[in-house]
Amino acid sequence: MRKIILLLFALFLYGFNYSKIETNIVTTSKYHAIIDKQIKAGITGYVIHNNMVIAKAISNGKLNVSYLPFIKLKNNALATPKLTPQKGDKIIFGLYNHRWLLIAPNQKIYLNTIKNYPNVTFINSDIFANYFESKPEKKDFQKFCKDFNVGIIDFILDNEYIVDCESFVVLDKKNTTNQKYTKPFFTNYEKFNTSLFSSIPENWINYYKTLFKKGK
Repeated sequence: MRKIILLLFALFLYGFNYSKIETNIVTTSKYHAIIDKQIKAGITGYVIHNNMVIAKAISNGKLNVSYLPFIKLKNNALATPKLTPQKGDKIIFGLYNHRWLLIAPNQKIYLNTIKNYPNVTFINSDIFANYFESKPEKKDFQKFCKDFNVGIIDFILDNEYIVDCESFVVLDKKNTTNQKYTKPFFTNYEKFNTSLFSSIPENWINYYKTLFKKGK
């Protein structure tokens, strides 16, 4: 029994929690805040004030967060609310961490990876194939995630990298066999398989890893 408790404690300390986590602001300034729960660095969240989302936040590790503008509120026909986070406001982290985009080299790896996460909703990579021309850039991933409320991108490369779609911080890393990519990722979208995907970087794995940021 003691061993089980210790194992669960270790997972709590070092494992990445895919569930959403609600926190409250303890103190705040214009760009930063202290919250009441420790959050893994790199996870993004939404600041809630009077039941309205007013900003985005990114965890800097432990109890520290930084604010970002909430772009989804922007509308040229409407005035953007000029609200700033206040003490007692709620920040919800990982709101869409149950919705993933999977970047895998082939169909077999794609399907096997999906089976490993029965509680995750994977948004079809065929849809993402429409979001770029010759190679997917960070801004393409982020636009896709915003449009489809995706929180996580799962890259199967030389290791498996679980990445926050907003910050591109690696939240978790798991061992896997080194993969071989002949195109940006597995897709059934034949147009890209035969045309635009023919112009590829020398090494897709190295390319993707240049997009990542390391967590604290």
